[in-house]
Amino acid sequence: MKFTVLGSGAGIPSRTRNTQSYILDVVEEINQYFLIDASEGVQHRILHTTVRPSKIKHIFITHLHGDHIYGLPGFLSSRAHQGGEDIPLTIYGPPGLKEWIGLTLKTSHSQLNYPVHYEEVSHNVQYEVEGFTVDTYLLDHTIDSYMYVFNEPEKLGKLNTDKLKAIGIQPGPSYKEIKNSGTFSHEGVTYDTKAFLSDPVPGRKVSVHGDTRVITKPDYLSLLEGSDLIVHEATYLEREIEKAHMYFHSEIHNVLQNFSQIDYRKILFSHISNRYDEDDIRLIKETLDEHVSIAHDYLEITIPRISL
Repeated sequence: MKFTVLGSGAGIPSRTRNTQSYILDVVEEINQYFLIDASEGVQHRILHTTVRPSKIKHIFITHLHGDHIYGLPGFLSSRAHQGGEDIPLTIYGPPGLKEWIGLTLKTSHSQLNYPVHYEEVSHNVQYEVEGFTVDTYLLDHTIDSYMYVFNEPEKLGKLNTDKLKAIGIQPGPSYKEIKNSGTFSHEGVTYDTKAFLSDPVPGRKVSVHGDTRVITKPDYLSLLEGSDLIVHEATYLEREIEKAHMYFHSEIHNVLQNFSQIDYRKILFSHISNRYDEDDIRLIKETLDEHVSIAHDYLEITIPRISL
């Protein structure tokens, strides 16, 4: 599993940062990519990666501000000619998204050669997506803006082949059948498969925010608890907490203070204002812990599966 930043900037792009779009690479797990937000030019950004548009079957839009959606009609049109023919696509997003896309495609006389299904998201809903669960949480912004929490299912533990041999079952195709069963029988005795497996390996958890103020609610922090990766906006980097709050955005140190009460493995700050140049960001990075990163365009983060 990998997380790729296609755009790390806030509302107005800079020379080094496009506006916000991400790819959650779950090709190894389910042979797909999840696209999260679709900033202007996202189809061009993808050309600089190994991502195949036809393998993007689910798109998650955090909110309907232009810097998060202006690239979506272009991507949809290009996907139709990049191997996407007849491959269904589901788009998750706030109310109004379906209407906007439909009007844009109609006005531009654009035709899609694959079916599109829309899921109109709301607060505190869980979706089943290709074996993953995806939770939504309504954030605190000028319009409805959501966090998506991607939860990978746990993986079965390893089969203890020595224990199987001890009861007389030799290596062969039956091992796979046993591992995927609840119980199995041998020589008239029924066994619980769990007794022959090591502990399951927990699934990974990736929490991706749209634009938001800092939120201190217990249910929000509980939802983030145990994330392998949290992606949060940091439009402000220099302790302008009151200003960030006034404009419905976040300041990096305030976010870190808020998250000091939960456990997580890594946090990635994105949605960086174009007022900061790379020297500013380098100086701020030097003050941060090793589990904290500031995004840049085309950054890739590998999210390993951690065994208990």
